Amino acid sequence: MGSLGLNDRRVIPDPVQFTDSDPLGAKSTVASMTEESSLSTELPRSSQNLGLPGPRRLTLGEQAAMLLDPHDRAVALRRTTSAAQILLARSMVMKALSLLSVSGSACSLAAGLEALGLADIRLLVRLMCLTAAGRAEFVMGTDDTGDHGNGTGTPSGMATSLTYLSAAIGSLAANSAGASRMLVQLCTQELMSAATGVNLSTIEDPRKRTSRRDQDPSSSDHKALSSPSFSVTQSLVSLLAGTRQGSSGQLFSTSDSYDEMNDMMKDLKEQDSSKAQESASTSGPPSPMHPPRLGPLHLANALAACCLSTRLSSQHRQWAAQQLLRSLAAQSQEGRCVPETAADLAGDLPKCATNKLEAHQNRVVSCVWNGRKNLLATSGCDGTVRVWNVSSRSQHILQQTCVFNKSEEDPSSADDLMGSQLSHVCWNANGRLLAATMENMVNIWSVAGGRGHLDLQPCWVTAITWPQNKGLLDGRGISGTDMLLIGRLDGSLALVEVLDSSTFNRVELEHCYRKEVPVCAIAWYDEHGKFAIGYSDGKVRMCVKDPYDQDAIKTIEAHETSISGLSWDPTGHLLATLAEDVCLKLWGCNCDTWTMVYIIPHASPVTAMDWCPLLGKGDEPQLMLATGCSDGSVHVWTLPQPGSTVSVPFASPRRTEQQAETRENRADTPSTSHQETIADDALQGPVEEVLVLKGHQTSIQHLAFHAHGMALASGCSRGVVNLWSLQDGAVTQTLIGQGTTQGLVWAGEQALVAAFNKSKDVSLMYYSQDWFSHHTSLAAARMALRSQGIVGLHQAPCMKALLRRLPRILQEQYSYEKAHVVCGDQLVHSTFLQNFAAMAIGLQLEKVLCTTPCPPHLRSSVEEGCRNVPEWTWLASFSSALKSAETLSRRSTFPSTFVVPDIETISKDEPMQPTDNVAWKLNMDEEIMAWATQKPEDWMLGGRCEAYMWGGGRHGQLAETGRSLLTPTITPSFSQAQQIICGQNCTFVIQANGTVQACGEGSYGRLGQGNSDDLHQLTIISALQGFVVTQLVTSCGSDGHSMALTESGEVFSWGDGDYGKLGHGNSDRQRRPRQIEALQGEEIIQMACGFKHSAVVSADGKLFTFGNGDYGRLGLGNTSNKKIPERVTALEGQMVGQVGCGLNHTLAVSADGNTVWSFGDGDYGKLGLGNSTAKSTPQRVDPLCGIGVKKVCCGTQFSVALTKDGRVFTFGQERLIGQPESRSRNHNRPQQVPALEAFFVEDVVVGAEHSLALTSTGEVWAWGSNGDGQLGIGDTNARREPCLVSALQDKNARQISAGRNHSGGWTAPPPPKRAPGVPAPLQLGQPSSIPPQFTSLKECSIDAIKARLRLLHHFSDLIYSSWRLLNLSPHQTMQVIPSRRQTNLGVYSIGVEGLVQGNLRPLLAPRVYTLPMVRAIGRTMVQGKNYGPQITVRRLATRGRKCKPIFHQIARQVVKLKPDELRLPSRAWKVKLVGEGADDAGGVFDDTITEMCQELETGVIDLFLPTPNSSVEVGCNRDRFVLNPSATSQEHLHQFKFLGVLFGVAIRTKKPLDLHLAPMVWKQLAGMPLTIDDVEDVDALFVQSLRSIRDIDKSGVTSETFHEVIPLDCFEGQSVDGRFVPIIPGGRSIPLTFHNRKEYVERALQYRLHEIDRQVASVREGMAWIVPVTLLSLQTARHLESMVCGMPDISVDILKKVVRYREIDDNHHLVQWFWQTLEQFSNDERILFMRFVSGRSRLPANIADISQRFQIMKVDRTGDGLPTAQTCFFQLRLPPYSSQEVMAERLRYAINNCRSIDMDNYMLSRNADVGAGSDDEY
Repeated sequence: MGSLGLNDRRVIPDPVQFTDSDPLGAKSTVASMTEESSLSTELPRSSQNLGLPGPRRLTLGEQAAMLLDPHDRAVALRRTTSAAQILLARSMVMKALSLLSVSGSACSLAAGLEALGLADIRLLVRLMCLTAAGRAEFVMGTDDTGDHGNGTGTPSGMATSLTYLSAAIGSLAANSAGASRMLVQLCTQELMSAATGVNLSTIEDPRKRTSRRDQDPSSSDHKALSSPSFSVTQSLVSLLAGTRQGSSGQLFSTSDSYDEMNDMMKDLKEQDSSKAQESASTSGPPSPMHPPRLGPLHLANALAACCLSTRLSSQHRQWAAQQLLRSLAAQSQEGRCVPETAADLAGDLPKCATNKLEAHQNRVVSCVWNGRKNLLATSGCDGTVRVWNVSSRSQHILQQTCVFNKSEEDPSSADDLMGSQLSHVCWNANGRLLAATMENMVNIWSVAGGRGHLDLQPCWVTAITWPQNKGLLDGRGISGTDMLLIGRLDGSLALVEVLDSSTFNRVELEHCYRKEVPVCAIAWYDEHGKFAIGYSDGKVRMCVKDPYDQDAIKTIEAHETSISGLSWDPTGHLLATLAEDVCLKLWGCNCDTWTMVYIIPHASPVTAMDWCPLLGKGDEPQLMLATGCSDGSVHVWTLPQPGSTVSVPFASPRRTEQQAETRENRADTPSTSHQETIADDALQGPVEEVLVLKGHQTSIQHLAFHAHGMALASGCSRGVVNLWSLQDGAVTQTLIGQGTTQGLVWAGEQALVAAFNKSKDVSLMYYSQDWFSHHTSLAAARMALRSQGIVGLHQAPCMKALLRRLPRILQEQYSYEKAHVVCGDQLVHSTFLQNFAAMAIGLQLEKVLCTTPCPPHLRSSVEEGCRNVPEWTWLASFSSALKSAETLSRRSTFPSTFVVPDIETISKDEPMQPTDNVAWKLNMDEEIMAWATQKPEDWMLGGRCEAYMWGGGRHGQLAETGRSLLTPTITPSFSQAQQIICGQNCTFVIQANGTVQACGEGSYGRLGQGNSDDLHQLTIISALQGFVVTQLVTSCGSDGHSMALTESGEVFSWGDGDYGKLGHGNSDRQRRPRQIEALQGEEIIQMACGFKHSAVVSADGKLFTFGNGDYGRLGLGNTSNKKIPERVTALEGQMVGQVGCGLNHTLAVSADGNTVWSFGDGDYGKLGLGNSTAKSTPQRVDPLCGIGVKKVCCGTQFSVALTKDGRVFTFGQERLIGQPESRSRNHNRPQQVPALEAFFVEDVVVGAEHSLALTSTGEVWAWGSNGDGQLGIGDTNARREPCLVSALQDKNARQISAGRNHSGGWTAPPPPKRAPGVPAPLQLGQPSSIPPQFTSLKECSIDAIKARLRLLHHFSDLIYSSWRLLNLSPHQTMQVIPSRRQTNLGVYSIGVEGLVQGNLRPLLAPRVYTLPMVRAIGRTMVQGKNYGPQITVRRLATRGRKCKPIFHQIARQVVKLKPDELRLPSRAWKVKLVGEGADDAGGVFDDTITEMCQELETGVIDLFLPTPNSSVEVGCNRDRFVLNPSATSQEHLHQFKFLGVLFGVAIRTKKPLDLHLAPMVWKQLAGMPLTIDDVEDVDALFVQSLRSIRDIDKSGVTSETFHEVIPLDCFEGQSVDGRFVPIIPGGRSIPLTFHNRKEYVERALQYRLHEIDRQVASVREGMAWIVPVTLLSLQTARHLESMVCGMPDISVDILKKVVRYREIDDNHHLVQWFWQTLEQFSNDERILFMRFVSGRSRLPANIADISQRFQIMKVDRTGDGLPTAQTCFFQLRLPPYSSQEVMAERLRYAINNCRSIDMDNYMLSRNADVGAGSDDEY
C-alpha cells in the first residue's frame, strides 16, 4: 500500500473533509445530479467557458488571410482547410452517432457503429476525450433543437455529444467481450495511476513514469486529475459501474474466477497437494497495477485504491466510494452463479502462520490431544505413536515414541512395523496413559516412558475408549485404577484395569455381550457411570461394568443401519448416536428409561459430529452441537442443556412424519405412559439450527470446536480443512492437505492440528484471538460477496485492503463528521460515509462489528444490550432501520435485531399479530399512523387527562376556568396534558407527543409566542413545533423566564433576559424559544429557573449556573453575573443529579441522593446550615446527607427536600415551612414536616411562597401564603401547617405543580425516566372504539392495533436516529438514452427504496420529518433582522409604459441575492412599491406574494398550465395546474428557481401560498417517482390512448390495418401542453408500426413521467436556498403541499381561536355580528376577507403556525361606514353599525373593491419614482 501513500504508521487515509458549512444539505442535493451533468462539472474550466461572451477573437481563416507573405498565407490556408475538414468529419460522426443512439429498435447501435468503422472502442474513447476538451462537438440543427424526449430543453452540444458517445461505448462493451475488457483496462489503468500519483501523460512508457508523491499538490502535474481525459474516465467508470450484468453482455467476466476455482478442485483430485501449496506460496500477490486476470473485481479494485489513496482530494475519494458501491451492486444482481463452496481455495484471505510436523516415516493415521498434559499424540503406518509437545511455535519437541509391541518376547523393529496401521489411538482422562490397537492387539503406554503393555484379544478389536472423566478422583492428584473398555468384532467386550505401570488386569464383560453382532462404537462418560455400545445392526446398548446390575442394561433401537458414532454431551446426560442415515438422534435417561429426546434430520447422511466443550450459562443454559454430512455441509445446532436427569422438553419443531415414526423405536423395555408424556409435552425447548456452513464438496470426516466456542474446524475426504467463525458463519482460513482428513484436533487454544492420509507430516495452523479479530471483517465481507455471486477477491489486493480497513475507516470518518452534524454545521453525513456505511450493511459487517463475539449457545443468556459494542451503536441502529424498512416495504419478516420495547402481549389466537407484516397491509399501517397523528387524544394513557386548576387567574393562566378560583376546578382544555408547569402568572402544558402550549401573562415574551400579549386559552408555542419537549421549567417570580429540554438534547430558553439568565451571552429578552448554544455537546438531564438565575445538570453530573450572581447564588465563588452557563467548579468530581433555584439561593443534590449542597443568600436559614450567612460556594447540608434525598425545591425564603422513602424536610422562613410554632426555633436547619409523617409523599412542589405535597394515595396537601387562593382550600387565609385539599380527594391526582399565585393537579401519570439521547418510552392508552373513517381497521382488535402502533413508532425511532446516514436524494435521471438504465443498488440500498419511492413515508411518526426540518430551519435563521434585502416593485403604469408582472420583477432581483440573506422568520425581503404610499411592515410583502400566486394561475406567467383533464372536462384534478414543460429557457429556469424560493419562504415563514398544483407535481418535489396512475390523474385521455395502442391486437387490428386505426406515423406524442413532440430525440425519423407499438407506449409513458424533470429540479434548487430539500424525501406529497399551501378553506373556528380584541370584548354586539357575517360568507368570500385583512389568502395547516394573532378593533368613526384593515398587523377596524345586515353589506363591498394596500401619504415621497427606469427593471 506504499504506492497509495499508506504505511505501517498510516494504515488508512485521513477522513474525507467537509469543505464548507452545509446546514441545509444543499450540497447533497447538488450531488444527486445526473452523471451527464456531473461530467460537465468535471471538465476543465477553459472548456466550460467556451460559450462565455468576451472580446471577439479572429478566426483561423481571418488570421491566415492577414499574413503578408503569399507562401505563408497559402500554407496557413491549407492547414486551416485541413483542420476544418477534420472538424467537419468529427461533426458528421457525431451526427451519425446521435441518430444511432436514439434509433431505438429501428437499428442496432453496435451494428451501426461497425458500419461506420467505429467498432474499435479506443477510437470512441479518444473521440470522447476530444469532445471533453472542446475539440469535437455535435452542433444541433433546427430539427434537433426541439423537444428532446423529456421536456428538459436543449442541453449543451458538448453534454449531448458526451451522452451519445457514452451510449455508443456502452453498446460496444455490452456486445463485445474484448471491447469490454479493453474499456475496463483503460479505466482501471487511469484510476490506478491517479491513486498512486503516477503522471497520467507518461503512464504508457515505464521509463518516463514520474511520481507526484514528493511534489507540491498544487503543482502543474496535478492538472491530470482535472484533465479532460480523467473526466472521461470518470464518465466511463460511471457507465461501467452502473451497468447491469447480463448473460449476453457482461462487462466483467466471472468465468476466469470460476474456472480458477474449478481448476483448484481438479488439482485436489488429481495432483499432489504439496505442489499446489508450493505454487501458491511462491506466487506472491498480484501487483495492483498489473492484475493477472480481468476478474469481476478488477474495476472495484481500482476504485478501492482511489478510496484508500492519500494523494487524491476528498472530492475524488467521495466519487470513488460512490462508484465502488455501484460497481459492487451491479456485480451482485440476480442471475449470477453463486459458488458452491465457501472454502478459500483461491487465496482470498491472508494466511495465518502454519507449520509442518515431520511426524512419521509413513502415512499419518490419526492425531489426538490431551488437554490435561497439553500433549499431542500422532499415529502412522510405521507402527508407532509419537507424543509431542507443541506449546512453542518455533520448536516442537518429540517427547516420546511409542513402538507398537506385537510380542512380549520379541520386541518389534521399525522395519517389521513399516506399513502397519495403528487404530483407535486414545488418551486416558488424566493424560498418563495412551492406548492403540492393531488387529486383535491392544497396546497401552505410559507417558512416563517404558515399553508398551501388550494385551492380546480373542477377536479383532473394533473400538476402545477410556472414560472421559474419572469421577470423584478426577483432578485430585490421587492415583487410582484406570480402565480401558474394548469392543470386538464378535460383539464381546472387555475391561482392562491398569493398576500401575506394570500391573494390568483384563476382565471380560460377559453380561454385556451380544453374540455375533460387531461392536462399532463405544462412548464412556464417567468410569462410575454407564457406557454406550453401538452395534452394526443399529442398536445401542447402555451397560455398566458391574455384572450384578443387570437391570441397568438397556438396549435401544436407535437406527436401522450400522452405528458409526457415539458421543456424550459435555454434561454426560445426552447421548448422540450416528448411523449411515440422515438423522442424528439424541437420547436421555429419565427415571431409568432411555428415551429419544431429539431427532435432528439432515438433507444427506450424517458423517461426523462434535460437541462444543463450553457449557451454557444463565437460567436456561444451552449446548452446542455440530454435524457434518456427506454432501459437505456443516450444521451447527443449539439445544437446552439438561440437568442431573433429562427433564427438559424433548420435541423439536423440525419433527416430521419420519420423526414421529422413529418415536416408536425406543428402549426394549416396555413402553410406559410416562415415556409418552415426556415426548408429547416436550414442545418448549427445541433444537435450533443456528448456522449452515457450506465449505466442502465431499463428505465431512472430522469436526472440532475451539475451547471458547467461537471457532469450528471441519475437514473433508478431499483434504480441505476450513476454519469457521461461529459469530457469522464465515470461513476465516482454509488449509489444503494431501488426501483425506484423518484427524482434526485443537492443540490448546492457539493451534489447529490436521492429519491427512497421504502425508507423513502433521499440519499445524496457528490461530489467535488477535488474528481472528484483525481479519474478521475481511472474512465476513468475503462471505457476503460470494453469496452475491462475486468472487475473485484474490485478484483485487486494494479491495482486500479496503475491506480489512473498512471498520477503522468508518469509525474515524463517523467520529470526524459527528461533531459537524450534531452542531448543525452539516445537515447530513457525507456521501463518502453514506456509501461506506451502506457497503458495510450490504456486506453484513454489522454482525461482526456491532456485537461482542459470543458463542451461539451463550447468546440467549446474555442480555441484548450487554452484547452491543458502544462505538458501533450508530451502525447497529442504521442497519436495523434499513432492514426493518425493507421488511415493511416488502411485507416480509422482521430481522432479529428489530426488537420493540414494551410491546403488548397479544394472544396467540389473535390473527393479527403485531409483527406479522403479511397480515398487516400497507394501507392498514397508514391508517393506524393517521389515527395516532390526527386523534392523539384517543391514545393518551388513561384516556383524557382530568386537570384541576386553582388560584389567581386574571392574566389567563387558568385558561377558560376563570379569573380566580379558590378550589380546584376541572379545566377541559388541559385534557391532553401530560405535564403542567405553573409559573409567574403563566401556565405551560406539555402534551404526550412533546408539543408545548402556553397561556397567561405574555409580558417580556414569557409565553414564547413572539409577542407580549396575554393569552386566555392554551396556544401552541410554534417555535418548539417539531421538537419533542420532555421537560420544561419556569420561574415563579421576577419578570418570568423559562427553559425547555427536548428529547434530542437541545435546551431552549425564552422570556426576560436580565442578568443573562437565559444563557445567550446577553441580557436581551427572547420572545421566542432560542437554543442555548453554550450547552451544545452537553447531555442535560435536569433544569431549574430561579427568579433571577438558572441552573442545569448534565448526565455526567456537572452543574452549570448562569444569571444574577448576587449573594453567591451561582456557586462560583463570587457575585458576578454570568451570561452563559458556567460550570460550578467547586463540585468537580461530584455527581450532581438535581438542582433547585429560588429567589436568591440554590440547592443541589447528588445523583445517589446522599449529599445535598446549598449556596446563595442565607436569610431566614434557608440554606439549612444553621445560620443566615450567605455562601458563594456549595456547602454540605449535613442533616440531609446520607438519607437519600430525591428532590429539592426552593421558594422565596424557604427550601424543601423530599426523600426517596417519602419524607418531607423544610427549612427557612417560619411561616412558609409547614412547621408548627413549637419548631420555629430550628427553622434554619432541615426538619421533617410532622403533619406529613404518616404519609408516603410521592412529590413536592413550591411556588413563590406556598408548597404542595402529593401522597401515594393521591391526596394533595398545601401550606404557605394563600392571598389568591393558591392553596385550593376554599379561602384566602394563609396556612402555617399542611392542610388537605379536600376538593381533590378521590380524584386520583398523579402530578402537581405550583406557580407564583396559582396551582394545578392532574391525573396523567408522570413521564417515565429515560436515558439522555434515548427516546422517551412510548405511553399508549386504550381507545374505546375505532373511528369510522379508518375502514381497513374495522375488523381488527384494539389490542392488536395498539401493539402495531407501538411497532410503527419503534420503526420511526430507528429512522429518526439514522436519517442523516440515508442517501435520500431522489434519482430523477433524465432517460434520454434508453440503454442508460439506472442500476438498483440491491443489497446496498435495502430499505432506502421504500422511503424514496414513498410507500413508507405515511408510516413515519411526524417527528421524524418535522423535527429535523425545524432544527435545520432554526439553525439557519437570520437573527436580529425583521426583514431581508429590499426589493423594488412597480405596479402602477407610468408614462404609457405597462409594468411587467410582479413575479418577473421580484424573481429577477431575488435570484441574484445570496441564499443566507433570505432565511428570515417572517419577511425574506422588504418590498418597496414605487409610486405607492405603502410602508412594508409585512402587509405589502404578503400582498405581493398573493398577487404573484394569482399571476401564476391566471396565465400572466407562463410557468403553470391547467391540467389536460381540465381542458376536456374528464377525470380528476380539473382545477389543478402542472408545470409548463415548454418553459425551458434560462430565464424560465431562473423563474422556476424563484418559485422554489417562494415555496421555501412559505415553509420557513409558515405563511402559505394560494396555489393549486396537481398531486404529481408535489410528488416530484418530494422526490418521489411518478407512475402511470399519476399521469392518468392529470391526463386521463392520454393514458387511455396508450392502453388502446398497446392492446390494439385484442380488437382484431393487424399490422396491415394498424395505420387505418392509429393516425400516428412516427415516435411522436402529445405533451402535457398539447403539442405533438418526438418522445425521444429523433423520434420523427422512427416509424411507428404494429410491431414496435409496445416500445412506443413505453417511450411515450417515460416521456410523460419525466417531462418536467428539469423544471422540478430548478424548483428544488430554489427551495434548497431556504429549507433542507433533502428532508422532503421523508415527507408525503400531501404533507409537503400542506406546508407550502396551507389549508384551502378559511376556518372561522380557527380565526376565533387566534383572535384578540382591542377596545372591545367578545360579548359586544359588533363582535357577535361580525362572526355571524363571516360564517355566512362563502369560502371564496372568506378568502377575499383574508386578503383584505392580512394580504394572504390562506391559513397554515397547523394553527400553531399562525404567528400573528387576528385583531378586531373598534374605531370611532361615522356609523355604517366601510371597515378598514392594517394588513401588516392582521388587524380589522370596525366602525359602529346599525345592524348585522349593514355590516355584512359594507364588509362585502370592502373585500371586493378595496384591494389597494395602505395609501398613507407619508410614504409617497419615499417611494417616489426617482428615475425613468429601464424596461428590464419593470
